[in-house]
Amino acid sequence: MNRIIPFFIAAWLLAAACHQKLSRAEVKDHLEKAMADHLQQRQPKNAPHPKFTVLDVEWFEEVPYYLCEFRIRMTLPDGKDTTGIMKQKVSKDFSKIE
Repeated sequence: MNRIIPFFIAAWLLAAACHQKLSRAEVKDHLEKAMADHLQQRQPKNAPHPKFTVLDVEWFEEVPYYLCEFRIRMTLPDGKDTTGIMKQKVSKDFSKIE
């Protein structure tokens, strides 16, 4: 039993050391890419669809997710465009957007 406790402590320290904190620039890049991918996946098939460009993102880090406000430009196939704001929650691993 006495040998198990140091093993768990060492495993916990190793796991904590391997987890790197992302810089603000890296978080911004990951958030913008996750949102761009999310917008592309939601496009209907076999229809002319608008092009979305993520211009900027502002975020606040919560415990389970990032609370984000994205500035997005939408360009229609006929060349018209508009810019809008979308507020989303993005998971810490950047895989889920609500």
